[in-house]
Amino acid sequence: MSGDERVLKAPEAEVPLGRALVAEALGTFLLTLASVGAIQLARLGLIPELAAAVITPGLVVTGMIYALGDVSGAHINPVVTLAFALRGDFAWRRVVPYLAVQFGAAVLAGGVARAVAPLPHATERISSSGAFLLDASATAVLLVVILATAHRNAKIRPTVGMAVGLTVVLDHFMTNTVSGVSMNPARVFGPALVDGAVPDAWPHLGGPLLGSVAGVALTWLMRGPLNHSEAEAAVGTGGRG
Repeated sequence: MSGDERVLKAPEAEVPLGRALVAEALGTFLLTLASVGAIQLARLGLIPELAAAVITPGLVVTGMIYALGDVSGAHINPVVTLAFALRGDFAWRRVVPYLAVQFGAAVLAGGVARAVAPLPHATERISSSGAFLLDASATAVLLVVILATAHRNAKIRPTVGMAVGLTVVLDHFMTNTVSGVSMNPARVFGPALVDGAVPDAWPHLGGPLLGSVAGVALTWLMRGPLNHSEAEAAVGTGGRG
């Protein structure tokens, strides 16, 4: 077997799909519930709103990467799953099950949050098209970091969670004052469906999809094709954290 074939082959063993789906459901549920719940607390005046919108998602993403990275890859975001699949890191046969549990868990989290208090709505200070492009741009940045850390997973594994979590914090910090950027269509779709506001959420459902494609394209231009480390990180074998 040539050196290139050794680099490009898939991981020898995948975590059983059932276990990976439980991990994805748990991670997406916690991310959605914590993100929405933090804003609910902020609207009640219990915590600062900027901290709720910016720090909470980053902390949850960081924690979930370290907790679930070796089980499912800790995607907890449909565009991360799609990006790994487009890169060739992740089997397409696993994409639909991953997306199903991610969106399903987000809907469940939205229902739990709605049972406690009215769901918050993002304050948009730019046009819908501007919000779409801003979410796409933030998602592209996030995906470049996720794919880059996966590509170098064997070397930087202990710091991967911090790198991705801090990127989430930075993206929210730079955009929160003008738009409810999500970088995660499941996290938006779940609460929006529960609240009957899906049509209004289209910029933050479509924007991350465009950003995912852009992130994959930029990664290809900078790093070329996948390597074995990236493929392992995507499926959970060896983990991302």
